[in-house]
Parts: sequence; structure tokens; C-alpha cells
Amino acid sequence: MEICVNQMSINSSTGTRAVDRIRPEVWAVTSGKGGVGKTNLSVNMASVLARMGYRVLLIDADIHLGNVDLLMGIRTKFTIADVLEGTKTLKEIIFRAPGDFDILPAASAVVDLLETKQNVFRDIISSYSRFQQNYDIVLVDTAAGISTQVLSFVFSADKSIVVATPDPASLTDAYGMIKLITRNRSDAAVMLVLNMVANENEGQTIYHKMNLMTQRFLSHSLIYIGSILQDSRIAWAVRNQQPLLQTDPNSPPAKAIRFITRKIMEASNGSQSRRTNLFEGVYKYRDFQIGGGEV
Repeated sequence: MEICVNQMSINSSTGTRAVDRIRPEVWAVTSGKGGVGKTNLSVNMASVLARMGYRVLLIDADIHLGNVDLLMGIRTKFTIADVLEGTKTLKEIIFRAPGDFDILPAASAVVDLLETKQNVFRDIISSYSRFQQNYDIVLVDTAAGISTQVLSFVFSADKSIVVATPDPASLTDAYGMIKLITRNRSDAAVMLVLNMVANENEGQTIYHKMNLMTQRFLSHSLIYIGSILQDSRIAWAVRNQQPLLQTDPNSPPAKAIRFITRKIMEASNGSQSRRTNLFEGVYKYRDFQIGGGEV
């Protein structure tokens, strides 16, 4: 059964958005290359959204590093691996992070999740469907790179946020990710965030070049969400395992992240009426073969 995406409206009295929700809106934060600040952006956007009054679930789906807990200076007791083993339910592994949002740790267990038996996966889908209405927005911090483990979440999201830096390798890999998204989700809302730029002009210039390529070769337009300038305060926050929005909320990069988060909220989430919940989509795409065309 397919359910229409949720509708959101601006609350003029508070400046936040009122959510008329059947299910949460899902944002996948991804990149073609590691080291671009994807997880740091995910954690800080979750903090911004929570401060705006949204109920947020951050899914750590980075199969390589699983750094969400490290960036926040906390240690997870359980992951989705415990759910697959039958010792915990999906809801039981979720915990509240500093900043008033929830975290669902998956990390390296994503590989096992995609390979699990159909009946176990169906139990996870059913379990998620019972508590997904507790959230307004679900943020998925994917692994870097292009793999089935990454794409199964990205293809299942309402909004795909591709993070890149001015580094040519990062931009090349980001374009590869954008190409896969647009070819397999023609209606997808694909958004670009440029991190570690020298100034806003550099971010704008890179976006225009990327968008021209995307329009010409993929017949798709990118949505420019914004840029985050290179700033030593970000590195300091990472080293001290604290989100920048908590350590230095008035710094330029923190202001940029707030702006980016609001831009994503305002962007359309595409026309496709996605499946009932995120994990149904993950199940659908778990056998996706890169280069094998649409599922």
C-alpha cells in the first residue's frame, strides 16, 4: 500500500513548520567520497531540527565508520545487529542524544540487514511502522561511496542531500552519486551542499557548473542548498566530540547549517508517492545492482 507524502506548512507565529504527518519525511545525507563532513552535517542538522520543535530520528547507517556517536561523545550499547540476533527490538536500540533527538545505530550491521532473511526483514518493517509516527523527520547518515548499502537508503528517501567539497575527486564522486539517483528515481529531489569552501562565491560557482552538467547529461536539475565555509571551529568541535550547534551556535558555520536545514525543509520532496515506511524501500532496493538499471 502506498501512502502520500506528508504536507508541511509554516507556522507564522513561531517561525517553525507545522506537520500534518502520515509518516515522517526521510532525508538521506550522502556523498560519493569520504571526508567531506557528511556525518558532522547530519548531527548538526538533527540538532537544528530538534531546536525548531521537530521530533527527529537520526539513523547512523555508515557501514564503514559509524561516527555519529563519536561526534557526540557518547557510546552506543546496542545496534541493529542486536535486532537481527533477536535480543532487542528496533525500538529498544533507539536512544536519546544530547540535543533532544533520537539515534538509531545501524553502522556495520547494515550489511547484515540487507542480507537477512525475508521474514526477519519483514519484522523490522513492521516494527518500524509501529513507531515511525513518533517522528516528523528521519535523517539517514549513509556511508560514503557508492554501494548497495548506501543506495538502498538513498533511493528510499524523500530528499537526497549530496555533500561535496571543492576537491575534484569529491566533485567527480558526487556527480556519480547524482547520476545514479536521477537515473533510478527520476522524480527525486536531489540537493547539493558544498562544504569547506573558501567563500560563498566558490560554492555558487561549483554549483552552477555541476547543475549545468546535470541538466545537460542527466536531464535533471540540482537544488542548491548552500555552502559551509572552511572554519577551524568545526574541526575543534569534532575533536572535542561536541556538535558545533552546541559549542558555538553563533559561529558562521553554525549559521550556515541552520540556513541549509531550513532550505531543505522548504524544498519539494518530489512527486513519487513512496512506500509506507523507509525500511520497505530499503528492502525493495537491497538487491540493486550498480549498472544494472532500474529496480
